[in-house]
Amino acid sequence: MLKKGLFFANILLLVLIFIGGCSNSSSTNGSYAAILMANGKEYYWQGIIKDNEFTLGEKIGEVQKIIAKEDVPKENFLSNFLGLNVGEEIHSSNEDSKVIIVKKENGDYLKFTEKGYYKDKD
Repeated sequence: MLKKGLFFANILLLVLIFIGGCSNSSSTNGSYAAILMANGKEYYWQGIIKDNEFTLGEKIGEVQKIIAKEDVPKENFLSNFLGLNVGEEIHSSNEDSKVIIVKKENGDYLKFTEKGYYKDKD
């Protein structure tokens, strides 16, 4: 009888683990796009610029406010990217009109591409 009880307890445990692992519920650690709004368009973070892939063009503004990461910015110079700081400069790119660059306080340059940038490249 004890073996039968342990068998069913193990089966129940496995079912609960399976159900928990297959859950579709959202978590607080979800994935969100890092967006910066500028010139009335959404720009998506692509990483740190390396090897002078893009160079600073004209200054177009400064980051004015950081909003919650799960929100989409609706006004110019707002971002939901927690890697930015208020006051950091936003520049156009000399190489591509659909790329903007944020000059970080630590000296890094961040590349943001206009929504649909890679779709247009195909």
